[in-house]
Amino acid sequence: MAIKIFAIILLLILMEITFLSTKEPITLDIKNIKIDFSDISFEKLNAYLLTPEGIKGDLKASKALIYTTRNELYNIDAILYFEDHNDALKADKAVYRKEILHLINNIYYRSNSTFLLKSDDLVYNIDTERVVSNTPFLLEYNSSQAQGNYLVYDAPLRHVKAKKVIFTFEEDD
Repeated sequence: MAIKIFAIILLLILMEITFLSTKEPITLDIKNIKIDFSDISFEKLNAYLLTPEGIKGDLKASKALIYTTRNELYNIDAILYFEDHNDALKADKAVYRKEILHLINNIYYRSNSTFLLKSDDLVYNIDTERVVSNTPFLLEYNSSQAQGNYLVYDAPLRHVKAKKVIFTFEEDD
């Protein structure tokens, strides 16, 4: 009986080998498909910019629209971490395109928890860490205020250049 079972199993194995040898082999054509993250929207976005050195940014937005050429963010609240300082940004809307962040309406920009810049239009270059406002602005530092129509702030140099500035400060008696 055991010899019959062994002979049947051997016969089945030989039939399977014969069947497989007459077939063409199947090759799997696996392609590396690039995922396109364009034309996507996110609600209540909370994102982090991660690099090998660690977290470089923290971003919160009520809505984000991702397109092939730009990203639009609404009610943005972000903190960017650099080696020597941190930048905090808030705005109603932001358009991000190739390392340029264009902030629009009700903008609050604070660099390293020092001064506060308020404006309605601000262009922030993330690579150069340079801020430009071509609209009226208010700059607050301690009890001093500066108002003007044009401002450029270079964060690494901590240098502010402004035009048509009215500067006010309070004195202690």
